[in-house]
Amino acid sequence: MKLTEDELRAVLRAEAAAHTPDRVAILSRVTETAMRTEAARGRGPRIRIAGAAVAVAAVVGGGGFAQWALAGMGDERPTLPPPPAVTASVAPAVTETAEPAPAPSLSLSPSRPSSSRRPTRSKTPSAPPAGALWSDGSVDVGGKTQASSVVTIKTTERLTALTVTIRLVRTDRLAGRGGSQQVPGASVNSAVIEEADALVYRFTLSSGDTLEPGTYTFFARYTYAEGGRDAGADTYAATATSANGAALNAGGAFG
Repeated sequence: MKLTEDELRAVLRAEAAAHTPDRVAILSRVTETAMRTEAARGRGPRIRIAGAAVAVAAVVGGGGFAQWALAGMGDERPTLPPPPAVTASVAPAVTETAEPAPAPSLSLSPSRPSSSRRPTRSKTPSAPPAGALWSDGSVDVGGKTQASSVVTIKTTERLTALTVTIRLVRTDRLAGRGGSQQVPGASVNSAVIEEADALVYRFTLSSGDTLEPGTYTFFARYTYAEGGRDAGADTYAATATSANGAALNAGGAFG
């Protein structure tokens, strides 16, 4: 079926007025219109696919193509206006630069002690350490009427002076028989002093001599009446000076 130019324009105008191009619906309408026109003329339905395709393409293509077809369907196709240019503003890229970390500060000031107090040096001798001078007293019986009172001195400090005194309370027929000592490496002076109520034995380190740390023994020998002697009231004492000037003392009894 071949449509006349007036029929084709009529179809195109109708479709353009609808403003909702639908390819299937337009093709169906064009076909129905052509069939009705051919039926009215008494012709068989012959559809030229090329003509229908052109009509559908004209409608779908938009107003410019439809206006070109309605104007006379000339050979020269109108030039469609270019699409509007879209201008997009792009913000300049910001480049972040990492700032260098600050260098650690160096303190050049000299370190200070936690306490501003300065130690003071005492002019008096320091106290002796515990146990620097140790002593012990015992009685060594040598027979029925004689004995020795023994004093043992032990020091952990070097001594520059030492005096040991043994005091024996007077009993029946008490008599002194001298004193002795075991002090190797040093000179010791000894003496026996008779008092009204006691015999006093004194041992003194010679001036200028020193005693190294160690153990030293002192003996007070005596005689007494038969039947024995009670030494419970006897005493002894030791005084010393260490090399650093500290005073040391020890003493006790023989009971």
